[in-house]
Amino acid sequence: MTAPTADAPAPGATTAPPGRDGTGATPARTAVPVFAFAALLATGQMYTPIPMFTQMEASWDVGLGAMTWIVSAFAFGYAAGFVTFGPMADRFGHRRVLVTGLIAAGVVTLLTGLAPTFATAVPLRVLQGLAVGSIPPAMTAYVTLRIAPARRALAVTSIVTAFLTSTVIGQLAAQAAVRTADWRWVFIGSAVLFGAAALAAYRIMAPDERREGASLARSYAAIPRVLRIGRLAPMFAAAALAMGAMVAAYTGIELTGIVTGDAELLALRASALPVMLALPFLAIPLARLGRTAHVPLGTAVAGLAMAAAAFAGGSVVVLAILLGVLIFGIGIVGPAVNQTAAEAGGEHRAAAASTAMFSFYVGATAGPLVASAVAPHGFAALAWTLAAMLLTAAGLALWGKRKASRDLGGTPDGASRRTL
Repeated sequence: MTAPTADAPAPGATTAPPGRDGTGATPARTAVPVFAFAALLATGQMYTPIPMFTQMEASWDVGLGAMTWIVSAFAFGYAAGFVTFGPMADRFGHRRVLVTGLIAAGVVTLLTGLAPTFATAVPLRVLQGLAVGSIPPAMTAYVTLRIAPARRALAVTSIVTAFLTSTVIGQLAAQAAVRTADWRWVFIGSAVLFGAAALAAYRIMAPDERREGASLARSYAAIPRVLRIGRLAPMFAAAALAMGAMVAAYTGIELTGIVTGDAELLALRASALPVMLALPFLAIPLARLGRTAHVPLGTAVAGLAMAAAAFAGGSVVVLAILLGVLIFGIGIVGPAVNQTAAEAGGEHRAAAASTAMFSFYVGATAGPLVASAVAPHGFAALAWTLAAMLLTAAGLALWGKRKASRDLGGTPDGASRRTL
């Protein structure tokens, strides 16, 4: 069973509004900027507290180590949001779930910024992550369904790159803001931007299709079916390790104090941006390798970068280069995992995409805890730990690639001919 595409709309689909073709497709030039902004804002919420740890610690009178739970709590809710709301997007419609999720995220983000104590903030961060977790699966599924096939790979890569870029942009924005304002204004400003993103998404997305026969139970049942696709399980495990390593790297820089000056920290965080912005332009040449090769290649490159970082000492220039290589490696993993899972999901695209994203943010939940545990032993010890995680991920990805090559339903780019 396959999902309707822009070339073959589902029976009973609503008529496309003016500005879109009769199939209800959305032009990539319209969708990508709005979705990329929403992606930056959404996932950026996980990283914005990192440069504000000192100010938040002072407000709540807690230790610096406890602040890692502010990141992990969001990541936990975020991961849960994927598998909670992804199937709902299949059942109730991608636009409805995405717009509602953006509005809910704005409300909880505002409440988080007003939290009076650390004990209040942690559960609010879980709820914030849960609300934000409704956004990526609905967005990714919408793109794989409503963007023209010729533009789809570029659109998916651009949006996933925006999620990745938020790692840095969220930290840069927060670091700049707390120079002149209280840290709470970062959350209040983000809440306002969520409202703007919800309005923009509602205006540019095609109306949801009427699916009289759709079943929410079937959408949730699609999640274990995705996990039973043998070649996807090791790929998801590799994705979890990769994302955990990336979050741990940035958290560890803050906790180990290997770089302390504001200007040096700003330069270090900003150094990966050129690599992130270049990733969408590499989508076409990388496609020649076949999607199943992207995950082992990306994790291996990132692992070698972290092994080299163990010898960097406190050199900002060397660390900046190696962080850029880390981001490049993980940046080619993300789109491959997301698009492969979404295409394997058939009509349950959002459920499949949510399973892929869930795997990333299970890793992201563990990342700050790994950094907190290893940071007392120094940055070199942390770098070796992350290198081991990433090289293990590369081994898992190679195992998945071999399983894909034995899958008679496989295609050269790694997408299975079988759907759920």
